[in-house]
Amino acid sequence: MGARSGWRSGQLTTVLRALRGRVVPPAPGGGDARGAAAGSDGPAPSRVDAVALAAAAARGALPAEALNSLDARRRAQVLTPLDVPAGRTVRWGTAAARQVDGTTCGAAVLGLLAAAGDPRLALWLVSGRLPDGPRPPELTGLELPEPADPHHPDAPTWFRTPDGRVVHASATGEEAAAARWGLLQAALHRRSTARALAGVLPWPRSLGTPPWGAARLARFPGVRYRSVLVDDTRTAEVDDLLARVDAALGRGVPVPLYSGGDLSGGLGAATPRHVVLAVGRAGDDYRVYEPGAGAVLPLPRAALRSPSGPVPALGHWTHLAWALLPTPAR
Repeated sequence: MGARSGWRSGQLTTVLRALRGRVVPPAPGGGDARGAAAGSDGPAPSRVDAVALAAAAARGALPAEALNSLDARRRAQVLTPLDVPAGRTVRWGTAAARQVDGTTCGAAVLGLLAAAGDPRLALWLVSGRLPDGPRPPELTGLELPEPADPHHPDAPTWFRTPDGRVVHASATGEEAAAARWGLLQAALHRRSTARALAGVLPWPRSLGTPPWGAARLARFPGVRYRSVLVDDTRTAEVDDLLARVDAALGRGVPVPLYSGGDLSGGLGAATPRHVVLAVGRAGDDYRVYEPGAGAVLPLPRAALRSPSGPVPALGHWTHLAWALLPTPAR
């Protein structure tokens, strides 16, 4: 029996789509990803690309000497953290960039998205050091260990791993990097669920990060994000959405995607359950950061257009359920 056969293939997004009507924007450029890159949501070819300009400004905010003490691998983690081949782990130093528990997939995606566009944040994740100037907004209000190096004679003794274990000044560099990554996820999870119900009440953290809460915090140079629900039983709308994803990736802008199951796995599975980050193309398919594995995995386009079973790159869920689409920053 196919994934779309009968009531067992039912999903919450199908019901919401029927109630709200279409929310997926039409594909720009007539549905051709090459045309989409210069469509209504992108700059005209003769104009300066605002995304490229904003990304250059973000890189320029990182002093060149900030990278002097880093080896080539760590420099790449700071400057191009998404440049990871499919099947390989994303790392901060030697620490794998995995979600720290079953509720922080969205926070992990938001953290990697922000670090991909802000080398200052990536430098902190890799080394614990921040250059002079304003902190990245994700770190505002957080008590950060100073000095950052756990081996420094004056290092604090309260380093903690993501699961809360105290890591003393004898911590390895991997433990310290994992602690920073866990601290960032905890902060983003807390903020993305605050006031997420009607803009007033908190969203239960045990349910993860709601798409609209993620869209409010998602940060990448030159764009802002809007949450768009996807009913993948409507293939034409999926195609329009993927044209937008293709256009964004063509300009170097990552796209968060929500996945889920259907009623064949029970009522709880028929809702958005996991968040991944589309970071690039591989032919007609995609390269996706999957925070449960902490790795970039291949995602076949056909798995999104015609779902037929669990997909590793979707966190072993079956359906595309929601997306955060970038729009020009204003």
